[in-house]
Amino acid sequence: QGNLGRYPLHFHLCRDVDGSVLSKNVIYDSNQRCAVVHGSHNVTLYDNVALHSFGHCYVTEDGFEQDNVFERNLGAGMEKPTRKLFASDGVDSDERGPSVFWIMSPANHWIENVAAG
Repeated sequence: QGNLGRYPLHFHLCRDVDGSVLSKNVIYDSNQRCAVVHGSHNVTLYDNVALHSFGHCYVTEDGFEQDNVFERNLGAGMEKPTRKLFASDGVDSDERGPSVFWIMSPANHWIENVAAG
């Protein structure tokens, strides 16, 4: 926990990756987040399940991401991290507790996803 950029599934500054799909993955007991899209566009995350992880789960990181599709993903049982994860601007986005869907950019598509517990 607390290591910026260390996540189970992570598209990091890939720009346009049209045709890239993350589908049918199970993320369980992750120490830090679940699926993060940062500075990348046209990624499809479909039919994934994330359970009992620390911090935000399905994330668009800084608001620049666009045309990504988050469809039919499930997240449940997210917990507040014990070690803080600070962004480059010094902000701790997990401070108020984790969110299953951390949506920094509205220019993406969120379809039939479920957040529970």
